[in-house]
Amino acid sequence: MNISPVHLESVLDSTKILRKLVSIPSEVRVEEGKIVRENYEKIVEVIADFFNKISGVYVEILDLRTSSGEKVPAVIASIDIDAPSVAFVSHYDVVPAKGPWIIDGEEVDPYKPLVLEDRIYGRGASDDKSAIVSSIIALSKLVKMKEKLKYRPFMVITGDEEVGGTGVELLLKKMSFDKAVILDSDADNIVVAASGIIHGWIKVKGKAGHAGYPHRADNAVEKAIKFLHKFISKYKPLRERKISQYNAPRDSPKPKTWGRFNVTVVKLGPREPEKLNRIPGEVLAGFDIRLIPEEKPENAVEELKKVFNEVVSETGITAELEITCCRNGWYATDKNLVAEALFSAEEAYRRVYGIDFKLGTIAQLGGNDGTHFFNKGIPCVGFGTHRPNNNLHGENEFVYLKDIDLVAEFIVQICVKRN
Repeated sequence: MNISPVHLESVLDSTKILRKLVSIPSEVRVEEGKIVRENYEKIVEVIADFFNKISGVYVEILDLRTSSGEKVPAVIASIDIDAPSVAFVSHYDVVPAKGPWIIDGEEVDPYKPLVLEDRIYGRGASDDKSAIVSSIIALSKLVKMKEKLKYRPFMVITGDEEVGGTGVELLLKKMSFDKAVILDSDADNIVVAASGIIHGWIKVKGKAGHAGYPHRADNAVEKAIKFLHKFISKYKPLRERKISQYNAPRDSPKPKTWGRFNVTVVKLGPREPEKLNRIPGEVLAGFDIRLIPEEKPENAVEELKKVFNEVVSETGITAELEITCCRNGWYATDKNLVAEALFSAEEAYRRVYGIDFKLGTIAQLGGNDGTHFFNKGIPCVGFGTHRPNNNLHGENEFVYLKDIDLVAEFIVQICVKRN
């Protein structure tokens, strides 16, 4: 840990900070079952440097490592006061981006951030580097208000959120907090729950052969089409009948959060060459299942296997099921924290946007790092910069500049004492 001199004019320039962070392609992806991480150490050094410009703030880079020794460093920044701790959690890793993007008729590199009117474009601008900037701005304000704080704020910035949350999971083996706020969240509601996740593959087997002699082969592509059509027609409605007690986001087709299933990848097996004159012998279909927050993953897996085996029996097609990821969702367990978050967000809207905006509570349709806090018995909620039109994970991702200030003010309001 160290304490460095203050240079608030640079710390408080949210545009400058975000442009710097977005320009570092801290991508994470999975290739052949292995996690590939890029520029993790570089970006944590930059993040720590911004925090170190605030006098009176304790900053530490944690050397977190997986069981195989791979580095997933985290940045922790805090103020030393005697009060219950709240972790404000964001992440520096981003999903890969392919450019150029076309913005306002111009070609744009996803890692050369573009400031256009009231927004910044670039990969990670919204998910989730804007939240990191909000953390920096908020801490620069909170350090001047130590005697007015009811919570000790910990700004927690980790990696691997986009591939299951390894960073937070490793961090919570070394540290604990009284409460947590997930900043990788929506801006128009307080997130009080999030979905669980199951990922996996359906492997359909056939017999490879020359396309001119189909009678000598057993076409795995055609078998996969038949199998998936049957499986989707049976399993998707079953999953969608799972209804949560928690509200869905405002633009959802259902009022309450519901179970979901999607086939997301279809490709030939790893030993199958892509040739137009060859009948493939194996096809892989990757899928994504979203559990409602209250759902136990083991029950969902049991149901999935049951339907899969039924379809194998009904179609006579040789197929295998492989599950690669299985994670429960989470839900808020502290009503007082939910109330504090609602009040703080509405006060932030008044101060930043000058409006009275009534927030509701929702369950995120995606998953986030709240699961790891929930599993440790740490109550959490979520609030962040995400808007429905921010194009998270897609082309032309952006964040509204004012939402960075909104989340920073929210953090301040959570931490200060009420008269």
